Formats: sequence, C-alpha cells, structure tokens
Amino acid sequence: MKTINFLLSYIFLLTSLISAQTFSLIGYVKDEKDNSPLIGVNVLIEELKIGTTTDKEGKFEFHNLKSGNYSLKFSYIGHKTTFKKINVPADSIIEVKLQEGIINLEEVIVTGNPISIDPKNLSQSSLSIANLELLIKKNSTIAQTLNFQPGISMRSNGIATSRPVIRGFSNNRVLILENGLRMGDLSNTSDDHAVSSDGNTPEKIEILRGPSSLLYGSNAIGGVINIITEEIPNYISNGIHGEINSGRSSVNKEYNINSDLHFGFDKFSFHTNYFNRGSKNYFDGNGLEVLNSDQFTRGYQFGFAFIPSFLRSGVSYKDYYNSYGIPIADNDDEPVKINMKKKEYRLLIESNKINFFINEFSLKAGYQNYEHQEVIRTTGEIGTSFGLKSFGLDLSFKHRPIIKNINGVIGLWYQKQNYNITGEEAFTPNADYQGLATYIYEQVKTDKINFQLGVRVENNKIKIPESIISSTYFPPEEKNYLSFSGSLGISYNITNDISFFSNIANAFRAPTIEELSSYAIHEATGTFDIGNRNLKKENNIGLDLGLRTNKFNYTIELNSYYNIINNYIYRKPTSLFWDVNSGTISDSSGYPVYIYSQANAIIYGFEFLTQYELNRNLSLILMMDYTRGNMKDTKENLPKIPPFRFSIEQRYFTDNYWIGYQLKLVASQNKVAAEELPTKGYGIVDIYGGIKILKNKFYHIFSLKIENIFNKSYKEHLSSIKNFAYMPGRNIQLSYRFLF
Repeated sequence: MKTINFLLSYIFLLTSLISAQTFSLIGYVKDEKDNSPLIGVNVLIEELKIGTTTDKEGKFEFHNLKSGNYSLKFSYIGHKTTFKKINVPADSIIEVKLQEGIINLEEVIVTGNPISIDPKNLSQSSLSIANLELLIKKNSTIAQTLNFQPGISMRSNGIATSRPVIRGFSNNRVLILENGLRMGDLSNTSDDHAVSSDGNTPEKIEILRGPSSLLYGSNAIGGVINIITEEIPNYISNGIHGEINSGRSSVNKEYNINSDLHFGFDKFSFHTNYFNRGSKNYFDGNGLEVLNSDQFTRGYQFGFAFIPSFLRSGVSYKDYYNSYGIPIADNDDEPVKINMKKKEYRLLIESNKINFFINEFSLKAGYQNYEHQEVIRTTGEIGTSFGLKSFGLDLSFKHRPIIKNINGVIGLWYQKQNYNITGEEAFTPNADYQGLATYIYEQVKTDKINFQLGVRVENNKIKIPESIISSTYFPPEEKNYLSFSGSLGISYNITNDISFFSNIANAFRAPTIEELSSYAIHEATGTFDIGNRNLKKENNIGLDLGLRTNKFNYTIELNSYYNIINNYIYRKPTSLFWDVNSGTISDSSGYPVYIYSQANAIIYGFEFLTQYELNRNLSLILMMDYTRGNMKDTKENLPKIPPFRFSIEQRYFTDNYWIGYQLKLVASQNKVAAEELPTKGYGIVDIYGGIKILKNKFYHIFSLKIENIFNKSYKEHLSSIKNFAYMPGRNIQLSYRFLF
C-alpha cells in the first residue's frame, strides 16, 4: 500500500512539474530586402496580450511561456503587418522577415466585425487608417485626418470644429465612437460644436460606410467612425516605452506636443498620455486673416489593465479641455468663443477563455461629464451653457457554432443622457434621453460564400420638461421611438483574391431635442429655428454593392450605394423673419425662420480606391467618390451634399525615409438646396516627406508636410462660413517624434 501511495505521489509530482514547466521564445526580425535587423518592431503574443520590441540586433525575447500554440503579430512603420503562428517549445528560436509596403491584407478590422472575420469577407464597406498612413495623414482634428478618404469629407466652421461627413450624412447621422463607445459630446448637434478628441491621440481609425444601426443603434444611419486608442492597455509592456511628439504649423502658427507612455510588469499594464495644442487665427489663400479662428486645447489620460491568462480588465480616466473661437466676418461682429470641458471614466472586462456554449464576452462601460460655455470675448459674459452627462454600456457574448460554420454574437446596449442648456440664448429646453436595445449578429460561412445577418430592437425615450423659450411657454412631453433594424449581407469569393459583396440594411434615427423643440435664434447658423414635436423617426433602407481585389501588391475596391430615407428630417426655409426688437415673427426683416420638417429622400453614389505598389518602394493611390441627394417626391436637392472628388497620390518609401505628393481635385457644386450657396471647383497639391534616424536604441522621426503648396484660394462646399471666409492657404507642418 505504501508503495502504491508513493508511486501515485511521484506521478502527481511529476505531472505537476511538467505542467508547471515554462519555456522561452527568442526571435530575430529582419528586413526581407537586405536581411538587415529591424529595431523597434512591435511584437505581440495575441493570446497572452504581452508585447515587446526588438533591440539593435532585431532580437526579441519572451520568457516563462507555457507549452502551446501562439499567434505573433509584428508591426512596424513602413512595413506590412505580419502574423506568424508558432508552437512552444518546438519553435524556441525563430526568424521573421518583414517586407516594406503599405498593403496589410491580414489586418483585422474590429468595428462592425464582432466575429473578427477577414476584412475581404465583410459585406459592408470598411476602411482602416494606421501605421505609416496615419503618421502621414495625422492632423489637428479627426476630420482633417480622414478628409479625402473615399466617401469621407469634412464639415467645418473654421479648423477647430471640423467633423467627418460620410456619403453626405453628417452630424446626428454619423456616429463617432472612441474604443467602441459613444463620445458623449455635442459635436453632432451643431456646426460650431467641436469633437472632443485630439487628432494626435489615435493609434488607429476604423470607418464603416453605410447604415450601421444594427450594432451601434440610433445615429449610425450614415456610418460609424471608431477612434481606437490605448487608453486601457491591450497588452503588457515589457518594461517602459513610449513616444514624444511635437509639431508646428505655419498657416495658424499652431504648436502641439503629445507624450505617450506604456509600462508594465507581471500581469499589470499602465498607460498615460498628455497633449497640448494652441493656434492663432488662420490665413486663407488670399493672405487674409480669418478672425476669431484661434484655438487652445489640452488633455491627459491614465489607464490601467489587469491581464491574467483568462481575461483582460481595466479602467481609465480622461480629462479634456478645448477653447476655440467661432470665426466672424469682420471686427464689427461680436466675437464668441466656446470653452469646452469633458471628464470621462471607462471600464472594460473581456475574456475569450470561457469553456461553454458562450465562449467569449465583452463588457464596455463609460461615463462622461461634458459641458461647454459660449462666451462673449469682449465682455466675458456667458451667453449659453450646455451640459451633457452620459452613461453607456455595451455587453456582448460570442457563442460557439450552433451547427457547423454558424457562429455569432448576442448583445445588450444601454445609454442614459441628461442634457441641460441655460442662458438667454438657450434655443431648446432641457431633455433626458434613454436608450435600451438588444441585438443578434450571425455569420454563416461556406467555402466561397459568407452570409452576415442580424436584427436589433431598440427603444429611445426623450423626456422634455416644461419650459419657456423666447418668451413662449411649452408644456412637458415624453416621446418614445421603438425601432427595429435588420441587415443581410453576403460576400462571395470569386477567386482567392477577388470578392463581390452586397449588404441591405434597415437603419433608423430618433429625432434630437433640437429638431423637436427648438424655438430661438441659433447663432451658429444665423437663423431662428422652430422645432416640430410631431417628428417621426427617420428610417433608412440602404443597399451597398461592391467588388474587392486583394493581391499582395495592390488592392482595388469599388462601392456603389443607394439609400431611401423615409421621414428625412431637415431645416426648411420659410419667407418669415424673427424680429429681435419685438420678439415676434413677421414677414419683413430679421433672422430668417427655418422650420424642422420631414420628407422622403434619396442619397446615392459610388466610391473607388486603389492602392498599387509599383515596386517594393513606390506606390500609387487613386481615390474617387461621388454623392447625390434629393427629395424623393419633389426632386429638390438636399443641403450640404459634397461634390465629386478625385485624388492621386504617389509615395516613395524605404525603411529610413519617405516622400510623396497628393493632388486633390474637387468639382463645383451647383446642385444645392434652397438658400444654399453653390461653390466652384478647385484643385490643390500637398507634398510630404519624413526621415527616421536611429541613435543608440532610440528613434527620431522628422516629418514635413506642405498642404496647399500653391496657396490656392478656395471654398469648401461643406464649410459653414463659406459665405465670408475661404479655407486655409499654404500650410507648412513640421513635426518631430521621439520613440523610446
């Protein structure tokens, strides 16, 4: 008996020792062209969420790894992102070679893709901006960074307030997310309200073009932009590393500085970020100063994550401040500035190690306390104060295949907002918003065909208290909008490199408090706006058709789309005016009166993008897009529809430097709505270049970009100040990036 017990104890001890045994992984990363070591390559073990960078020999190391299969991701500026599957301990020493280039065929887009399928199999048009492309395009605002991407243009009221427009949809019809959750600001309510995110902070930006209400709810009727940052770390850093960025711009004497720091140990990871930006009034192509167009913004963020093998959890805090002027025509106008503040708290818990029918889950939650004040600069008097307190939650569960090749996600979404507006110039009452939804998204996959389908049921409630606006009494009211959205998409792999995709979706949008209950002068538009409490929810039936070609050295994507928007909400001009002195509406003079109305509308168009590597270092990028919008019954033109655009970009890049140019051509826009100014076509040229210098084990990156190099004087059709101001003239941007 003692012998048996001894043997059992020995076997148990031996098994424990074997199971506890750990191994090391050593690797070398080299350039495929000349076999030289690559320094500073980011290496990530995706299953363990631990990362490191290569040293001066191109070497990286991971220790204390358990036996098993792992997926390594290698990313490096100017090179194709590469993935490699390994087995530990069999692959204890490996060598990886990276190829220079801009086309990353294996990079997975996470926005609108909860099952993480290959982007070439998505049934919806998508776009990702990262690595070298983001380094070159990065600008003061997200809208400037994304402008002239296919289907994406820019709404602006000066530089500080620019906001992306997707396929002619803007403001409340385009949803801007940050790491999958809503921003919690008021940039979607008015052209003079800025996005509460700095253009220097993203690690990656992903875009879904077309109706996306299925996963993201109301306000995604035109598309989704997801700004991906590292606020809550997604991996454990091996030691301390980070970067410092600084830059100057000539057209508005802008300066900016941004610092980013990662550090970690054991199963803990930390991240912190700080940015500061300031600018004066900008000058247009005629050399004229656009008054009151200055800006100052700063912010900081702290994030923490606990990442054991079975989950990732973390929290973050962010503080954001922005003060900017609203451009004026001359010194006789009263200058107004907006002081904006936002504090944000976020929570993330997710795991893909659940051994059950539900094998993965993700919980994202966030709270934002946003406020801004519209201040008269000459007196310091506060005209109007806005406040928005938001809480949002998204809980999703990924399940194992029900039957072969069928898997998907079930989700629950909740949002609560408290909107408050005070002051003599308040043009709406206060309001409380509440939204609750559940959704299901499934994929059916065969050898050549992928089906993606889903449904979402959502209820949006708006509670409006009694109020007095412009000396007029309005009773309290509660509005409920129950919505059902669904989508059916298909992608068909004609060959391994060519695929056809199509998507039909039913999306919706609930009216906003401005559309329901405005009754005052809106200084940003110079009009007297009257809301309509009888507005119905917008409903969009959108059809996308597209063709993708993904080769190793080139990609081509052609999309066409057609949207029928029932109950489209718009500001309809009248022949009436608001007399400030008498406080009444008349037909003589004063602020023109606009009434929020509804009609059925159609928006359609196409997008084309090709990226072609002529050789290992020389690439060519062509972009073309066109959007048309009109009322379905009367054929009247919709307002603020971007004109036809075309651009050609050529870039030469190596591991140590890059140089390129972009020619942008924009047609005139004469198909305008009533009371809307047409604009002439224009062409501008941007050039850019950069150099990467290795000193000891640190990288120094210098970048130069000259926008509008010929100092062209032009007006952008989506500019809210085009009646008195031109767009910025020649702008020389110099930036420095220090990586350690």
